[in-house]
Amino acid sequence: MSTLQGGFIKSFGFEHIPVATIVYAVIFFILGYFLYATLAALLGSLVSRIEDVQQMITPMTMLVVAGFIIAMFGLGKPDSPVITVTSYIPFFTPMIMFLRVGMLTIPAWEVLLRICLLIATILILAVFGARVYRGGVLMYGKSSSYKDIKKALQLTKTK
Repeated sequence: MSTLQGGFIKSFGFEHIPVATIVYAVIFFILGYFLYATLAALLGSLVSRIEDVQQMITPMTMLVVAGFIIAMFGLGKPDSPVITVTSYIPFFTPMIMFLRVGMLTIPAWEVLLRICLLIATILILAVFGARVYRGGVLMYGKSSSYKDIKKALQLTKTK
């Protein structure tokens, strides 16, 4: 208990972290959460049995793992072209932009562009997911492939 007398921030060495980095971390965390939650809702709307959820969610999990691996690669060289290019891909942006913002000095327009791309992707996935859900509710039987997205969209158009 006596080791925390200087405060939490000082005890763990966080006093040297710029406030902007913490703000960006919170923004990218929240946007990343909404991005993957929206994608999970879209994929989850295609299944009617809980046993089928894992099969539909696996590609999304692979996206998260790929983003994490790319971010780990970026720890050694955060200014590499691979890291810069993948930070434009919305599914990798939450992890990679946090890495870049924390390790490099990035112009504000780049950060704002990534935030706008993330928000646009979330909105597109939400609208698309709502359309898929509307048709997916009408589907019966086992849904085990991504072809069901097309079927769900066709059911939406016929109604």
